[in-house]
Amino acid sequence: ADAKPASPPATLLAQPVAPLVVDALTAGSEMGRWLSTKGKWERRPDGLRGEEVEADKHNAVNRLGQPLGDFVFACEFRFDGAKGFSFSVNDPKEHLTRVLLTPTSFTARKDDRDKKGPDVAVNYRTETVKLDPGTWHSLVVEMVGDTFVATLDGKVTAVGTHELFRGPKVSPGFTVDGAAVTFRNVAVWSARPEPKPDWKARRDALAGATSAK
Repeated sequence: ADAKPASPPATLLAQPVAPLVVDALTAGSEMGRWLSTKGKWERRPDGLRGEEVEADKHNAVNRLGQPLGDFVFACEFRFDGAKGFSFSVNDPKEHLTRVLLTPTSFTARKDDRDKKGPDVAVNYRTETVKLDPGTWHSLVVEMVGDTFVATLDGKVTAVGTHELFRGPKVSPGFTVDGAAVTFRNVAVWSARPEPKPDWKARRDALAGATSAK
C-alpha cells in the first residue's frame, strides 16, 4: 500500500515535494489511516467501493487521518450507481472546501463554515459533464497558499481562493450519496509553499477560457 510512486500527480498549481499517502485502495492493500464513520466501505480487487447505508440517515463517509499543509491529492473514481460523491478537505474546526461530482455535473466550492453566521458557501465553478457508470475518471485537487485548484480528467478545472485555505488542513476524504462509487490509486503529496513559476499565466488562461464560455 505504501509503495512510493516514481512520479507525483500532474499539477497546474503545486510543486509536489514528497508522498504522504499512497494507496491503491484494492483488496489486500493496507487500510492504513482511513477512518470510515458512515456507510459501507469494502476493498475489492478493483478498488474501494463506498455506498450509503439507509439506516445511517447520512451519506457514506471515509476520511484519511492525515494533517496537510500545501498538498496535491489525486485519485481515480468510477460511478457504480451512486447519485453523487464529494471529495472534501476540512480544517481543525469546520468543513473547508470540496469538489462535488454527479454523473452529469462537476462543482467546486468553499464550504459554509458557520451555517447561520456571516460566512457563506462560495461556488467556484459548476460545469456539465458526462461521467458514464462503469468508466474510470481522474480527479486532482491542489491547495497551495490561499489557492484551491480541482481538475477532472485533466480537462475541467476550477480555481478558487480564500484566506482560510492558508491554515492547517485535515481529514481529506470522500462522501458518497447512494450506492455506489469505487475509488482507486489515491496519492497525497506535500507541496512547496509557492506555486509553479508559470501558475499566474495558467490561471489567467483558465479564467479566460471559463469566461469565454
